[in-house]
Amino acid sequence: MNGVTSYFLVTCVLCCARGRPIIVEWERDARHSAGLSLVRESGTWANLPAREREQNITNLSHIGMLARFDNILGRDTIRTLVRLSAHASYVFCHPTLVERIASMLNYFLYNLVGPNKKNFKVKDMKEYEFDPASTVLDICRMYVELGNNERFCAAVSDDGRSYSPQLFTLAEAVLVRIGGGALIGSLQEVAARVARLAEERQRDEEIFANAPDEFLDPIMSTLMLDPVTLPSSRTTVDRTTIARHLLSDQSDPFNRSPLSMDQVQSNTELKERIRLWIIEQKQLHAQNNDNND
Repeated sequence: MNGVTSYFLVTCVLCCARGRPIIVEWERDARHSAGLSLVRESGTWANLPAREREQNITNLSHIGMLARFDNILGRDTIRTLVRLSAHASYVFCHPTLVERIASMLNYFLYNLVGPNKKNFKVKDMKEYEFDPASTVLDICRMYVELGNNERFCAAVSDDGRSYSPQLFTLAEAVLVRIGGGALIGSLQEVAARVARLAEERQRDEEIFANAPDEFLDPIMSTLMLDPVTLPSSRTTVDRTTIARHLLSDQSDPFNRSPLSMDQVQSNTELKERIRLWIIEQKQLHAQNNDNND
C-alpha cells in the first residue's frame, strides 16, 4: 500500500473517529420525532390553534429531515469504516486511534442492541433511511475484522462507558433475529479475547496500583509504558497520550506552546526504570500467590 493510500486511509479514520458519534444526533432526533408523531396521531393537535398546529407540523418535518440526514451520514460512515477495516486493519489498531475506534463501536453497538434500542422504534423507518439491522451487522463485521488484534481487544475492554461482558451477548441475540447467525461464532471468539484481556488488565491494575507518581502519566494518571518529554514545558507524558492530544490540538497541553509529534523526546532512562519495576511487581505478585497456595 503506497503512501498516498495510507494517508487517505488515516485521514478517513481520523475524520470518523474525531467527531461526535452520529448516533447521538440520531437518538435525539428520533426521540423528538417519535414524541411529536405520537401527539399528532393522538388527535391532540386538532384542538390547537391553527398557528400552533402549523408550527408543530413544521417542527416535526424539520426534525425528521435532520434525523434522515444524520442517519444517512452515520450509516455511510460505518460502511466506510467496514470497508477500510477489511483492507487496512492496522490503521484502526494504531495506538493513537484504537481507543477512539473501540469506544465508538462499543457506543454504537450498545445503543442498537442494549436497553436504549427502544428509543429508535419510530414509524416510517424507510422514510428516515434508518436500517438498524444492517448497521448492527456492519458493526459486528468490524469487530470480527479487528478482533484478532490484541491492542483493539484491550481497547474494547477498557471502555468504561459502553462495554460490559453482556454487550456481545446482547449483540448475538439480535444477530439471531436479523439473519446474522454466520457472524456469531467469530463474534464469540472476539468476545472471549476481550473478556480475557479485561481480566488481565484488571489484575495488572491491582498489581500496579502503588506505582510511584513519577511513573504515572500526568494527564491520564495511568502507568506510562513509553514516556516522552515535551521540549517546551519539560513535562513527561506517555507517547500515546500526547499523540492523541495532538490529533486535535497541536500545542503543549501544559503551556500551550506549539508542538508536533516529531519534537517530543524519548525518555529512555525512565522507560527502562518503569520496565524493571513492572517485572519486579509481577514477580512479587507471583510469589505472594505461591505463598498463599
